[in-house]
Amino acid sequence: MGCISHVNLVGLKEATLWGDYVWLAMDLMSCSVFGLLCNISTGLPEPLAVCVLRECLQGLIHLHNKGYMHRDVKCENLLLSSSGEVKLGDFGLATPISRNNTARLGTAKWMSPEVIREISYDEKVDVWSTAITLIEIMDRVPPLYYMENTDDIFAEILWGPPPHFTFASPSNTIREIATWMLNQDSRRRPGAKDVLQHLDRQIQDGYLQCASQSDLALFVQHVFDKATD
Repeated sequence: MGCISHVNLVGLKEATLWGDYVWLAMDLMSCSVFGLLCNISTGLPEPLAVCVLRECLQGLIHLHNKGYMHRDVKCENLLLSSSGEVKLGDFGLATPISRNNTARLGTAKWMSPEVIREISYDEKVDVWSTAITLIEIMDRVPPLYYMENTDDIFAEILWGPPPHFTFASPSNTIREIATWMLNQDSRRRPGAKDVLQHLDRQIQDGYLQCASQSDLALFVQHVFDKATD
């Protein structure tokens, strides 16, 4: 965190030792996307979801370019500021891409098949988790939300139907992008940069709408103002 600085990654401002504890001073954020979803009855509208997806991908691209993968992308780790900034946080499972990574680490429902199989994997595990997170953002819950047993979750990811939207009604473009990102074969799965470039082309060509940062800030403010009424 101290070595990597990007507008879409939670920054470490200072670290100090006090007594037996290490204290970390980080960017001040208002809530997580998960916290936002807990205060509404449906998922985010597609333009807001596209906005969050773009910001997340930008953070991942920078992280990957610096030689690290995150390994725990999910709504709980996507943080929002009062001005609508989106930052990826919690780098506790981040690891250098250059290592031979085979450890089954992450959160079960967001894990890619190669992580579950404990075979060598790369930064494309973050693309899979980001697609699951996109579904979570729009559905309000991730795929397999109804499952608790970890072995059952793993079996469903490996041999069940592909993850899909359950409650939201996304555009065909978003469905296609999510399907592309959820390719079981990591060699055929796009990188974060490929997804962002394709997403931006779809926005430019008018196939997708992307909310602005100020739109996201107003939505967050409205939700929490309503929650305190």
